Amino acid sequence: MSQRDLPGALQHFDLARQYACSADRIDAGLWQVHMLAGEFEPAWQASDRIRAGHTPDPHRFWSGESLAGKDVIVRSLHGLGDAVQMFRYAPQLKALARSVTWQVPPNLLGLAPCFDGVDQVITWEQPCVWEAQVEITELPYLFRTTLAHLPIATRYLSAPVPPVQRSKPRVGLVWAAGEWNKGRSIPLAAFDSLLSTAGFDFVNLQGGTNHETDRRMEVAEPGLPALAAAIAGLDLVITVDTLAAHLAGALQISAWVLLEHAADWRWMTDREDSPWYPSLRLFRQTRPGDWSQPLASIHQTLGTLRR
Repeated sequence: MSQRDLPGALQHFDLARQYACSADRIDAGLWQVHMLAGEFEPAWQASDRIRAGHTPDPHRFWSGESLAGKDVIVRSLHGLGDAVQMFRYAPQLKALARSVTWQVPPNLLGLAPCFDGVDQVITWEQPCVWEAQVEITELPYLFRTTLAHLPIATRYLSAPVPPVQRSKPRVGLVWAAGEWNKGRSIPLAAFDSLLSTAGFDFVNLQGGTNHETDRRMEVAEPGLPALAAAIAGLDLVITVDTLAAHLAGALQISAWVLLEHAADWRWMTDREDSPWYPSLRLFRQTRPGDWSQPLASIHQTLGTLRR
């Protein structure tokens, strides 16, 4: 799996089943393989098998029942990028349920109502009456999404565009991801030649605990709504696999995403585009831990764009 040898992984999971290894672990692995391959229906079948072998959830999370005509709460318990990606399902869920409440982390509270179809938003500890609850990343499974019927939902996020005096194209940069996966991050120094490219104004979109900067970049305002507004006013975002990529995709802003070799399932494998976000272009490591090739491709492509 770490080598992204998907046929080899399938063979090993088949052997594991023959040797009576944990069925849940096998199906969880198969889910990853099929999602990476863009084969969503076999992934949902693996999820079906996991669900069928378990007792009802004492926390009463969605277990496959219909949500038609029910009061539903959607809980965002994963990363902010996951939430941004899955808000595209809001219009479908709104059409299905009687009411939908979206429970999000506090720092997403101001931005969540800006997504199409999101009407009622709460955060932790706020009361809500519901009949069914769903974790937000379960929405593709709930709707049995396939690659052929993916809700592309272009420009499903609305953010105010700040007034900016433009003399050159504006390019935002994010070079560090969260602490939980440092393999996604790139040292700011690796972008030195990129920031020296004439003909562009660069904007520092880096958030979190990374406070590096460079005098060649102006610094965006902090906070999630401010980040979305800053991206909405850009011509291009260059980012590692982090929240900025999802915001750019949801806003239909062009973005170039730098991906580690064993990138997350949502980026699939061997693709330069993203079925989830038509405005994104993917630049992948060809060798684990080596950013030289994708950075060189980014630099060359930016130079071509300038010309």
